[in-house]
Amino acid sequence: MRNIPRRKVVSMLAGGFVAFLAAPGAALAETPTIRNGDVCKKVGKKKTQDGKTFECVERDGVRQWRRVKAAETPKPAEPSTSDVKVLDSAQLALGASVTAIVTSANKNYAVVLTRTSSGVVAFNRSCTHQGSLVAPSGGNQLTCPSHGAVFNASTGAVIEGPASRALTHYKAAERNGSIYVTI
Repeated sequence: MRNIPRRKVVSMLAGGFVAFLAAPGAALAETPTIRNGDVCKKVGKKKTQDGKTFECVERDGVRQWRRVKAAETPKPAEPSTSDVKVLDSAQLALGASVTAIVTSANKNYAVVLTRTSSGVVAFNRSCTHQGSLVAPSGGNQLTCPSHGAVFNASTGAVIEGPASRALTHYKAAERNGSIYVTI
């Protein structure tokens, strides 16, 4: 038998071991797949695989993996709404628009109110383009000072871009000589 240097033997063994580990489907690199009904060993044990959780249960004397249904995530609570008095009715003439700050649930909201022939309407003052505060500019229009977007003060609709969406509408009501906005 021919003498092979020890260094060469070690190199060949190391190369073969690395190839074994890197080979697709190598036994050491794979995790066994768990499926409903597969046999398990310890009742109550839980395992998660590919985002699915399985629990070992005993049925009819046989221990098997059963998929645990994820608990339904509760919906986040709806934001609390409240009627907030904004101004006296006499402060808003027909066809006029005014801006106001409405405080609800310890948060401030910039609002613009307009009196139309059908009542009072309220919109969020944040421009839907980039959030600058719109302001009344006469002629039943609200204008954004940053980029020139123009909105209809009665409907909140875009008259001229760059904004592409209407202003957010708030419910407005008039009662007992006062104007209220629901946030």
